[in-house]
Amino acid sequence: PKNLSSALLFGGMWAFPIPDLDRTSYLLMLGANPHASQGSLLAAPDMMGRLDAIRARGGRVVVVDPRRTGTAERASEWLAIRPGTDAAFLLAIANVLFAEGLVNLRHLEGRVQGADEVRGLAAAFTPEAVAETCGIAAGTIRRLARELAAAPSAAVYGRIGTCNQEFGTLASWAVDVLNALTGNLDR
Repeated sequence: PKNLSSALLFGGMWAFPIPDLDRTSYLLMLGANPHASQGSLLAAPDMMGRLDAIRARGGRVVVVDPRRTGTAERASEWLAIRPGTDAAFLLAIANVLFAEGLVNLRHLEGRVQGADEVRGLAAAFTPEAVAETCGIAAGTIRRLARELAAAPSAAVYGRIGTCNQEFGTLASWAVDVLNALTGNLDR
């Protein structure tokens, strides 16, 4: 593509998707700390209770953050990512989705353009290539990609921490890409 933002378009319209926490069985959260922010864009009563409810119904909440925040304390899993490497981490997850045939656009089939271009963009971002950079083991990245793809309902949620860094625009875009590649965008 001429630029990364044109690689994956959703009907020509961009919006900021907000996860439906009450129906999400797998939440991968980056750059967000609803424990401190009371949810920010996820604003809803009892935000932490809603995250606890995901776990109570057998789901998982995975927090990717350099700091062990109050949100990370209550998550199923906390991954201490090296600051500023979110984009590489997210593209590695996309790499695994493509490499293992886990892309499933579901209701977005025919509405998404550029998936093959995204495959090409993510090709160099193997989990092994980014593990040292991100501080997250290649096996963990692969497991997360598989869990995300297999979840009955999932959401990747990125907030200000993902976009307030050198490759922030790319990281923010990659959040939406992962939601689309797993058929979870607007679902």
